[in-house]
Amino acid sequence: MDRKPAGGKGRGRGLGLLSFPQVSGGSLLCAVLLGAAALGIGLLAFDRLVLPGNGRADASRLYDYVYAQGKSENVDFVTNNMSDDGHLCFGSSEWYVSKNRVSMCPQAVFGENNAGVDMTYIGEGYDQSLWQAIAAGAYGSSGKVRNRKVMVVVSPQWFFKGSGDEGKFYTKFSYSLYRACMQSAQLSDQTKAYLRRRCSELGIDAQRLAAASHDTPLDAINDAAFAAADSWRLRSQIPNIVSLAPTKSAIRASGQPTGEPDWDTLLASAEAEGQAACTNNDFGVYDEFWEKNHTYDPELFQNFDDASDEYADFACLLQVCREVGFEPLVCILPVHGQWYDVSNVSSDERQRYYEAIRETCQKAGASYADFSPYEYERYFLCDTVHPGWKGWVRIEQAFYDFVNGNDDEYLTRAGGR
Repeated sequence: MDRKPAGGKGRGRGLGLLSFPQVSGGSLLCAVLLGAAALGIGLLAFDRLVLPGNGRADASRLYDYVYAQGKSENVDFVTNNMSDDGHLCFGSSEWYVSKNRVSMCPQAVFGENNAGVDMTYIGEGYDQSLWQAIAAGAYGSSGKVRNRKVMVVVSPQWFFKGSGDEGKFYTKFSYSLYRACMQSAQLSDQTKAYLRRRCSELGIDAQRLAAASHDTPLDAINDAAFAAADSWRLRSQIPNIVSLAPTKSAIRASGQPTGEPDWDTLLASAEAEGQAACTNNDFGVYDEFWEKNHTYDPELFQNFDDASDEYADFACLLQVCREVGFEPLVCILPVHGQWYDVSNVSSDERQRYYEAIRETCQKAGASYADFSPYEYERYFLCDTVHPGWKGWVRIEQAFYDFVNGNDDEYLTRAGGR
């Protein structure tokens, strides 16, 4: 047998170098194509066989009243599973108040009965006006929302110094919702430009903003990838949403109309329940909240005069509603008057805020329910921020009357009616 001398030039020997078989260009291309096909098949199988779909879920449950991560961003799931009487209600952390804390919350008053009105919760904590504007654009442009009367619950905290917690917007940004806005045929170019600029100012990656708008052919390709990834993320959260959805009550399941709720009886029950829940403080907030948070005072020395961006975002939200054909009722929550007094936020300061919100509504031709006179009503709030026993009853009554065209002491309808 012939041998090559050590250190010779035999192929693949010598200095310990590895040898690889020669591959033709055609074979390499074939391998790449086969690999891409295998990846595509795998992703398709993951999409079809592993992830739940956005279609109809368990019909024995109510999905309007679920407060859960990922629900509000998933337009297809929400619209496929909201009740026939459901009306979109855009807000934030007030939706976390369940019947375990306040038995007059919407889940109980509307959800357990057949009053002809349901409130479909949209939003989570730290979702402010810009997030709501994007969500309203996405839902309004979907073609799947039958009931066009909606509610917007405005939180005073959004309008604190520096526009509240707008710095958290990048953590709340939803590509799916934003994409639907940018690709909507109903939203004007001016409104889209405003939303894009504000998203950019609040830290959203320029590549995502460009993709949603299909600035270039490459951006359109990126959009498909971003959209698929976000869809998979949202669909992975559906099992948790379903598990949190309340089971329909026997009355609800029967489908028999229950008529308008008895508001006077509900208010009397609210007084009694609030009194029983608030025993260790003079502020009318529930005991556990007081024990944990009575030394926490984010309202201290606040004002409502340094939030120009948030006021502009709120005006944009109402403009989006107009462009997509929503008829909004703006719910103006009161601050906790007694708490704000000790936090050195003057009554004059608060009244300027309420007036700014009313003026914005009037300019936009939007109806509003003004609850600012209830700053000092005990049990309107259950803590220093969120609606409580009496507050929910009053809000529900106002929305019920708005939907049904009834007269209501809290309502100022579009045009001042």
